[in-house]
Amino acid sequence: MSRSLLNDLEAAFERAKGDSSVKVVLLKGSGRSFCAGYDLAPDDWILTQYGADFEGPVNAVQDREDVTEILEYWLRLWKFPKPIIAEVQGACLSGAGELLAMADLVVAAENARFGHPAGRDLGIPVTLSFWPILIGMRKTKELLLTAKLIDGIEAERIGLVNQVVPAEDLASAALAMANDVARTAEVGLRVSKLATNRWFENMGLIASTYSTADLDTFFHQSDSYVGFFKTVREQGMHAALEERANKFG
Repeated sequence: MSRSLLNDLEAAFERAKGDSSVKVVLLKGSGRSFCAGYDLAPDDWILTQYGADFEGPVNAVQDREDVTEILEYWLRLWKFPKPIIAEVQGACLSGAGELLAMADLVVAAENARFGHPAGRDLGIPVTLSFWPILIGMRKTKELLLTAKLIDGIEAERIGLVNQVVPAEDLASAALAMANDVARTAEVGLRVSKLATNRWFENMGLIASTYSTADLDTFFHQSDSYVGFFKTVREQGMHAALEERANKFG
């Protein structure tokens, strides 16, 4: 997910919001994966400061503004008035978990992979507070502290997704769910989504996301974050990713 992709995605959602013929949005990735996370290339980086451009940490004040802006991007999708169904195949990793968190329902392939490998050294999801609500405290800590990946079957078992099916049945199952949801009266869809979202907002969901954004900014000051981008600056992205893989698996 680059800055340009996020802008295009938001524009597509805006068109869907204004289209009276659209009752449900089905969100899916093309190719082998749903989404592998945020794009680490410098040309279309999601923040205004690229870590490899600094010999030390990025400016924390500007970084906090940037990270908060990313959070508010996701919260705009959280408030999208129509149901969003995610169809997940392959990888759904790190920043892609933020996109997944904005979906109201999720249909996943058995061989899909979920997790936050970037939690080893680069940061935490600004929408992290969705995880304890969806999967509980213990599983949230397990996935963050180990950066392990889980498959679609485990994701369904812990409540991260609604339905898991064999990969060859994914498209038809997701479409069937979308068609079923679309049978509900439009006012019912909007009110039911709003009522459910508001329940969790009243529990402190939104305030927690802003706190997490601040903590992510703190993470960006760490030796691990600075060290990754130092390698990018001196040896290139491929070397940094290879070094990271050798260190963390």
